[in-house]
Amino acid sequence: MDARSVRSTPRPLTHARLILVLLPGLLGASYRTTNFTVEARTPEAARAVAERAEHCRKTIAIQWLGRELPAWSTPCPIRVKLTPGEAGGVTSFGFSKGRVTDQEMMVEGRLDRILASSLPHEVTHTIFAAYFGGPMPRWADEGASLLSEDQRELSRHDQIVNDLVSRRGYFPLSRLFRMEEYPSDLMGFYGQGYSISRFLVEMGGRPRFLAFVKDGLNSGWDRATRSHYGLTDVRELDRAWHSWHKVVASNPARGDTLIVRAQSASEP
Repeated sequence: MDARSVRSTPRPLTHARLILVLLPGLLGASYRTTNFTVEARTPEAARAVAERAEHCRKTIAIQWLGRELPAWSTPCPIRVKLTPGEAGGVTSFGFSKGRVTDQEMMVEGRLDRILASSLPHEVTHTIFAAYFGGPMPRWADEGASLLSEDQRELSRHDQIVNDLVSRRGYFPLSRLFRMEEYPSDLMGFYGQGYSISRFLVEMGGRPRFLAFVKDGLNSGWDRATRSHYGLTDVRELDRAWHSWHKVVASNPARGDTLIVRAQSASEP
């Protein structure tokens, strides 16, 4: 990734003045809240990211879990790299005995895109890690975390999955649900995970989605599909998703109607 360094020296600086000018840029700034410690280039950026992270942690936990998380015993460190490009991020975790033992996050890009997109996405990973106490299936972890991003990113992933379906590059759900590694078509994988997650959330809500994923891991995906969505097995769920996607891609407003129809068809 390219990096830029802009220097302006309208007149000569003494050695002492040079140190005073450069030192803040070298050291950066930090800002701490109850649950996050942020390192960024400027105090303003560090504070904005920390406060936004706390807001996301509260609201996203309520959306998915119906309650706020208790405060973490150790704040999650966030490193912020400001660049001219789009936003991205990565969060890593340590787990032991069904709980998170450590976590750290890195986000980069323009500050506005970090706040709107990558930071909510990465904070969602921390909510899921706390709920599962261990790794979540990759399709669900990435796909459902995308639901926290802004409309600009959601629209972009709608286009990605439209292209994926049109070129038949998607995975059967029986395979997708069991994938432990990222495939070579990473954006297609993200797009399909997002679309499946959106479909399931719209059909049954966020808490049911999490319960489905947990039961899928523990009891098998066919049983979890019958228990939580009233469909016979994953193959039927796959067909329902394709039908839903076909309608939504041509007329987004009809997605809810198709979900009601799919639920009714599955009833005895």
